[in-house]
Amino acid sequence: VLLQTTWITEIFPPFLKPDPMLIFVVFLGTRPHLISGAALVGVCALLYELFSGIQGGLVMIVYFIFFFLLQALTRVILIGDALSFRLLLVFGALLLQALLTGLLPFLLGVAPAVVFPPGDWVLAQAAVTSLVGWPLWILFRKVESLPRMTPAPKS
Repeated sequence: VLLQTTWITEIFPPFLKPDPMLIFVVFLGTRPHLISGAALVGVCALLYELFSGIQGGLVMIVYFIFFFLLQALTRVILIGDALSFRLLLVFGALLLQALLTGLLPFLLGVAPAVVFPPGDWVLAQAAVTSLVGWPLWILFRKVESLPRMTPAPKS
């Protein structure tokens, strides 16, 4: 969250910022842990809203929609460990995020309070997010495998 709201906003131009938090939400959505994953997505969305200044819970709603949609998708089809397919999920999630952040404020009745960027940034940002997602996804898998790599204590 801090990386996304501090360094990335300084390094990348405003229309071309990758979204590592979305990559993390997609990663958690494709894992089999429902309750702990939903709690982690909720905490991450709350921290994202806190540090970025976005109000109203819009990010939390969008992230929960992604998480539970991906959980349902993993129950229906076998996703596997193919990194390219998971990065396509990130690409599609970012496009869906742009659509939801544009439509949900109108449906919730808070349209004048929420300002969203124009639509011409979406494809470029989705491509950059997918490219940044490649090393991040490998990092998430390495961190997830750490508890399994530690040897059992000898008694």
